[in-house]
Amino acid sequence: MKKAVLVILLLGSMLLVTGCWSWVEIENRAIVSALGVDKAAEGERLEVTVQIIKPGEIQSGAQGGGISPAVAVYSDSGYDLADALRNLGRQVGRKLTFSKLTVLVIGEGIAGEGTGSIMDFIFRHYEPDLRVKVIVVRGRAKEVLETEIPTDKVWGLGLDKLVEATRLHARAPAVSVLDFLKAVSSKTTSPVATGMEMAGEKKKPAEEEVAPGKKPVVTGTAVFKDYKLTGWLDETETRGLLWIKGEVEGGVIVIPSPGNQSRLMALEITYARSKIEPQIKDGRIIVTVKISEEGNIGEVEPDNVEIDKPGTLEIIEARKKKVIEKEVLAAIARAQELNADVFGFGEAVRRKYPRKWPQYEKKWEELFPLLDIRVEVEAKIRRVGLIKKPIIPGS
Repeated sequence: MKKAVLVILLLGSMLLVTGCWSWVEIENRAIVSALGVDKAAEGERLEVTVQIIKPGEIQSGAQGGGISPAVAVYSDSGYDLADALRNLGRQVGRKLTFSKLTVLVIGEGIAGEGTGSIMDFIFRHYEPDLRVKVIVVRGRAKEVLETEIPTDKVWGLGLDKLVEATRLHARAPAVSVLDFLKAVSSKTTSPVATGMEMAGEKKKPAEEEVAPGKKPVVTGTAVFKDYKLTGWLDETETRGLLWIKGEVEGGVIVIPSPGNQSRLMALEITYARSKIEPQIKDGRIIVTVKISEEGNIGEVEPDNVEIDKPGTLEIIEARKKKVIEKEVLAAIARAQELNADVFGFGEAVRRKYPRKWPQYEKKWEELFPLLDIRVEVEAKIRRVGLIKKPIIPGS
């Protein structure tokens, strides 16, 4: 019995000692929540920017509301990412730790030169989670990391939430370091990343000038060939990409109203699935993309749309189908223009025809831009709401 008590006391003392050492270790470390990489202005190859969490600020106030930001931002440059981070460490005065890293923001300039060494650093380093989001900004990453996110004390977390919210509305992909590296490891699939830009509100609708107070806005998709940025997909093309990849989880489709072409109605997306079916016929590859979508009527402008009138739902479904087809075809056209198989068509052919694939793999760069791609869309309305006829003024 005494031995058992002694063991318990020893274990307890070890836990207390471990706790003390952990606290001392945290005090001597700088916790990085967001990492940004840009092309250096001159001299060095790249510039690195970090958001470092200030634990005292997190504990001292409530979350959100723009009160007492809990980050400090530092920048420095170097030959490569590791060198730049070592140089930056001299400013911070503490060892940088990446265990809480949430977003990797890459500037357009360095993305165009290549991100191989950046991704290699994240992959090799034992601290960062490979689920860290990859964002490519039209401009400089430093500007994004220096911009306050009023809804979050830790701005890196705010950027992560911004990407997730946009993904749920099918306006941009959410891509992790692991997703990116998986695409790179494929011999045919081109990697993509979340697109972002710094945008401000216009002073007046008729003016082109952008007002001060820019903020980061998630928009579109950055397209890579291997590790190099090769182009962009806009929001329409991006949703086309997400339709094909089966990554649409929600959002809204806007169509002309059946009762009045000049008015619009919003349709909520509640379900979406896709299937890529490759076929080799007479030595030629044909890829059929099948998309199945279901949704509800979300909003109708007050006009004479009678949902329960025979044929109305069929018109709505046909117009919704047309919008989806247009988005998918726009994505395909842009990807073929960039010669970037962002959809994984090559991988689909490899899986279905493993023995024949080697003869096509070597010339996929030549085949993809001319690939015969067919699109089949099924779009349904499942719920129309409780109101079958909109309320008309004066009725």
